[in-house]
Amino acid sequence: MIKRLLLLTGLAIVAVVLAHAAQWVWLGMFWWTDRYLPVSVPNYDAVGTLSYLAVITLQKACCFAVPAFLFATGFFVAYAHRGKGPMAWKLVGNRLKALLIPYLIWSIVIFLGDYAQGRTYPPLEYARRLLVGEAVPAYYYVIVLCQLYIVSPLLVPLARRHGRWLLLAAAAILLAVIGLFYWKLGAVMTGRESTTVEAILTLTPNQSLARWLFFFVGGLVAGYNLGPLKTWLVRHRWLLLAVAVLSLPLAVWETEWIFRITDMDWRAGIFTLTGSLFAVSAILAFLSFEGMPPTCAKALSALGSATFGIYLLHTTVLEVTARATQRYIPQVMAYPLLFQLLLAAVAVGVPWVIMRLVLKSPARRWHRYLFG
Repeated sequence: MIKRLLLLTGLAIVAVVLAHAAQWVWLGMFWWTDRYLPVSVPNYDAVGTLSYLAVITLQKACCFAVPAFLFATGFFVAYAHRGKGPMAWKLVGNRLKALLIPYLIWSIVIFLGDYAQGRTYPPLEYARRLLVGEAVPAYYYVIVLCQLYIVSPLLVPLARRHGRWLLLAAAAILLAVIGLFYWKLGAVMTGRESTTVEAILTLTPNQSLARWLFFFVGGLVAGYNLGPLKTWLVRHRWLLLAVAVLSLPLAVWETEWIFRITDMDWRAGIFTLTGSLFAVSAILAFLSFEGMPPTCAKALSALGSATFGIYLLHTTVLEVTARATQRYIPQVMAYPLLFQLLLAAVAVGVPWVIMRLVLKSPARRWHRYLFG
């Protein structure tokens, strides 16, 4: 199972980069169209085309990534704490240091890059952005992960002794969050927007534990029930695969329909019933099937051991690559799926190469501070 989870995290980091690359593909498709076609911008002629559908489907297919990271993290916490006593706070402190030192370094690098481009903020705004993970939008994940490690000494004994009840409670919280999204959807569609739901959603941003606790708890409970989990996965693997395959187009259709009628863009998220169903079934289906081509397994395993470094660097690499493409080879943007794959390949490959070069250089002693 541990090897399979390492492969899952390798696949998940590729999925994260592909999902974030889609944001630049939308720019290329609608706002940079004049770089490769004789049109004025914004230009929405591509809406509804096969290329458009391919990009939104791939973007939605990647929504399992953060849940997969959190599931694997919960599993490894349970695996690291196989004893019967209380979870040591020293383990929590070590994990927080491994996360926060690279996070602070790369956040400062991003702030310096913003400053060089003329984007500056008041001192308190810098502090706020660091606290909530907004040096770039993707950094919210680091804040979520830190919170989960902080509460893990409380969750570990519950997962070990009352795993089923803890999982049900976490599922209820996730369903409540999903319910808030549908509540907002209903209010917008009926023209009776509610300040109450907006206030609650403001209190449950992307950085909140309420949104992500279920997936971490799922990993914790799985780690303490590995034998029964393996048996259950083998018994239901074809059903899990069928649910994942069928729920993906439903999730794509649902969020695209919502976007078309309300302009609320949930296409990259999982907080709908179909999106969450796809994310959970995709993770479990992947874990339930053994075997993978050796070359592919080796590549995913290598990426799985470098996920945090890639995560920290990939948004900057995506921006540089997208803007360079727009300026020097804009014809690539005429093929949105190719553009997305190019962006993702560069944004995964460049951080991985940087990490390997650091490991082979005199700076290798700083590798853990730079990349976790």
